[in-house]
Amino acid sequence: MDDQLVETNLLLRSANEFITDYESFISQDPSTLWIQSIERGEAILLNRTGLYYLYETSFYWNKFGRIISEQIFINSKRRTEQLLFLSPTERYMLLLKHNPDYFQEYALKHIASYLGITPQSLSRIRNQLSKH
Repeated sequence: MDDQLVETNLLLRSANEFITDYESFISQDPSTLWIQSIERGEAILLNRTGLYYLYETSFYWNKFGRIISEQIFINSKRRTEQLLFLSPTERYMLLLKHNPDYFQEYALKHIASYLGITPQSLSRIRNQLSKH
């Protein structure tokens, strides 16, 4: 990997959670994003043709596709609103409340990137909150 590359974490996920570049999947355009695992594990890969076949032939898979699409939309909207309308401290506190396990799973530089701040800003936020 390029040492000069600035990494931006758009999404963090725990084990057994769904992840995709849904825009690329739907549009069939090459992805502009990288999906990277920080731990060794297993992944299930579904290509578009195979998944659409499952949608056509199985009520279960059709329902699964709808539910996943709805969750992707909701998560994307919430993420956008958080970045637009919440302060970095509010975003940090929300992450701490809803995903405390991330603080054991991810390095602080990844959490800072996900929150849209520098590691130094994350350190300041954590120090300020620990004083209260």
